[in-house]
Amino acid sequence: MSLNLWYLCCLASIATAVHGAGELSILHHPPNLLFKGHDHLKESTLIEAFTAALGFSTEHYSNWQGMYIEAPFDLAEAIVTVAVDGVADIGQQKGHHFPLKTDVGEGKIFQHLEDRIASHFPEQSTNLVRIDLANGLEDIHRYRIFKDVHGKNPKHIAHKALKMDIDEDRQFLKQITLLHEIAQKVEEGIVHKDNIPDVYWFRFDSLHALSDLHGPNSTEAVEAKQLLNDVIMQLNAAFIKVYGDNTLITVITSDTSHTRKARSILQATTAKEDGDDKTTYNLASYYNKDYPVIFNIILWFGVMMVFSLLAICIAIGNMDPGRDSIIYRMTSTRMKKDN
Repeated sequence: MSLNLWYLCCLASIATAVHGAGELSILHHPPNLLFKGHDHLKESTLIEAFTAALGFSTEHYSNWQGMYIEAPFDLAEAIVTVAVDGVADIGQQKGHHFPLKTDVGEGKIFQHLEDRIASHFPEQSTNLVRIDLANGLEDIHRYRIFKDVHGKNPKHIAHKALKMDIDEDRQFLKQITLLHEIAQKVEEGIVHKDNIPDVYWFRFDSLHALSDLHGPNSTEAVEAKQLLNDVIMQLNAAFIKVYGDNTLITVITSDTSHTRKARSILQATTAKEDGDDKTTYNLASYYNKDYPVIFNIILWFGVMMVFSLLAICIAIGNMDPGRDSIIYRMTSTRMKKDN
């Protein structure tokens, strides 16, 4: 391989590592939210899109033309998202679809939503749920509302091509079973509408390993995608039953599992070559975005106070006690009284 060709391959690998492909599917949305077209968007843009869907003010401008707010009333009270990691799409036919450029991890979107809801409702109790189904019941039981989910035997999930004796298939069926049981519990009424925004976020990653093992177009992969779509639609119906039209239900698919590996290998190689870590670069401290505003307020307020105090001291120092001060005049022994 020539040197130039090697450089081209490296550049292509880095470009692929930076951005992955994916899809955003809108399964259900409030009537006052309108989704149009099939404009590309970055996954980081979802932070602002979901924030606006809840009726909050956004922090950053986006030129994405896919979502419009027709009226500022009766917006989303709950956001329900199934984040399918490792595949570009799951063949979802229902809903409105947008090509997605996965420039951030899905966990960052939930973290921003959690922070913004908590800042708007610091005293109220709200359901901010993020469950990584790969962690099983350990993640699920962290939330009191899902304490009765026990992950029953996945044999009751009807399947033909998938085999329980294959580890990848078994892990997929376990996650499907957990998501199916969560949908059943929601439909039974374990969550309630309370006019406070809620977020339910489910990360599903076992389809990635199954597709890599059997092939993305294999019978097993096709059956797995159908099972996943079926349980997502069950989850969709369950949350609509609870929140009605005031719910935004989405599916996010991304192939960041592949690109993340490429990134981590590149970063590890660079770290080894440098022979040092980030703590030795003497980086500046991180400052909040409000720091310049606060700094200027304190600085100029202090300057004004100093000069005001100086002017007052000079005026008092140059005051004529006999003519200017009411204190001296009222205490004068020559003061006459009118009887």
